[in-house]
Amino acid sequence: MDTHLQDKPDTFLIVGSYTETLPHVVGKGMGISVLRMDGGDGSLSPVSSLSGLRNPTYLSLSNDGNMLYAVEEIAHAEGAGARALRFDREVGTLVEVAKVSAHGDCPCHVATDHSGRRLFISNYVSGNLAAYALDEAGVPTGDAVDIRRSGSGPNRDRQEGPHLHQATATPGNAHVLVCDAGTDEIARYPLGDVLIGIDPDLVVKTRPGGLPRHLVFAQNGKHVFVVEELGCSVSTYSYDGQGIGFLSEVSTLPDGFDGDCACAAIRLHPNGRFLYASNRGPDTIAAFEIVGSEGLLKPVGFYPTLGRIPRDFAIDPTGRFLVAANQDSHSLVVFAIDQQTGALAPTGQSFETGSPVCLVFA
Repeated sequence: MDTHLQDKPDTFLIVGSYTETLPHVVGKGMGISVLRMDGGDGSLSPVSSLSGLRNPTYLSLSNDGNMLYAVEEIAHAEGAGARALRFDREVGTLVEVAKVSAHGDCPCHVATDHSGRRLFISNYVSGNLAAYALDEAGVPTGDAVDIRRSGSGPNRDRQEGPHLHQATATPGNAHVLVCDAGTDEIARYPLGDVLIGIDPDLVVKTRPGGLPRHLVFAQNGKHVFVVEELGCSVSTYSYDGQGIGFLSEVSTLPDGFDGDCACAAIRLHPNGRFLYASNRGPDTIAAFEIVGSEGLLKPVGFYPTLGRIPRDFAIDPTGRFLVAANQDSHSLVVFAIDQQTGALAPTGQSFETGSPVCLVFA
């Protein structure tokens, strides 16, 4: 090992999982797990875990790193909601401090705005967004603003109604963008003193039947990259605070691929030069380089995740490692990232964990 790598600091990796078996997944998770990543070789070791939560699948860390938010992906009648958990950054333990209702069925995403004063819960089955104010300690407070959407899409099996998959605050924190996979729309809602407006001030139609799932902003805030679940593509849009304009689209699959695919996660490298998206079915990570002023994506490669169903992946804060969460093979696999090209290479490091769904570095 290079001696300079031995001086790299360790970091925590927090893992959300399915704890219950559902029609589309075998739940073998224990709840939320906290692991330690070695700063030298990227190896993972257990630190702590928090059980007693049902399907704490998606996670979000507060801006100051002191609070973790986790949804419980269950039906509204069974108590679907979000938990606020105090995270001890010194020892890597979690303690629950609050729970709020999701006001919907099967929440699949949770996030905060850039000020750390608002919490967004996206409900997949009921297709609505619940927004809460956060107090100074990051605890949800007051009543939720419950935003109900309507509409459908051409895929009768998947788009019979709205299905929210993500809510993300815009760079200036004046709006939140919502990915609605059920209606093939990206809707923008204003943020203000009333927390969030219940009517969108902008709605953008994406490719019919593509199912926009997650998005991420470029570092310059002028481009938005949207991964489409069934479109198996990443679309680039311009963003100027006034409107959103389609620019280009690139496949997450190599030329000639013939098989089933459903994209899942999308992440931007800390250096802002590289973009990654995961493919379930082919079980790969597609890597792209962002080139030019138009945010064009140049394919770098397509890398097997060495497991089944890469539901999520995360890039460590140094940008040296990418960890893939293989949901159905119950494993985390660590890859080294080439800092010049963005290419991925297996490090040989892996970690067995039940039904991993979401990864967050702390």
